[in-house]
Amino acid sequence: MQKRMMLVRTALAATLVLGLGGLSTAATGPLKAPTEQLIIAGKKPARFDHSVHLKMGLKCGTCHHDQDHKPLTAKDIAAMTDSSQLACVSCHNKSRPQMELQTKRDVFHARCRACHQKGYQGKKGPTRCSGCHLKRKRQPLEGC
Repeated sequence: MQKRMMLVRTALAATLVLGLGGLSTAATGPLKAPTEQLIIAGKKPARFDHSVHLKMGLKCGTCHHDQDHKPLTAKDIAAMTDSSQLACVSCHNKSRPQMELQTKRDVFHARCRACHQKGYQGKKGPTRCSGCHLKRKRQPLEGC
């Protein structure tokens, strides 16, 4: 069972790295939204699909902003040379004065959940844990 969990964790980490890899190099052109679903690593991994949000008409700046909270445009993001500049934890970390926004979990729950509850153009997003977080496999019962 531990080997299986290690494989799942490794696969999730690889998915995250590969998903963000599509964002990262200036040598292949400007940064742009990944086309595949991302798996955001953590205690309870969550999935995120940029294309779903872009098809609804949401702009990059709905989620991504600079250190002064100015929304970033697709042009701003394309001018970046490194995708790590888009990582929430580049600003939202233990040095942030607002304790409620120091972790990516707190940021995603605050921003995503609020937007999903409010909705956009009459459409609301998932608000239950299972709407974004990957379901855990149930542990087999001893003797079954």
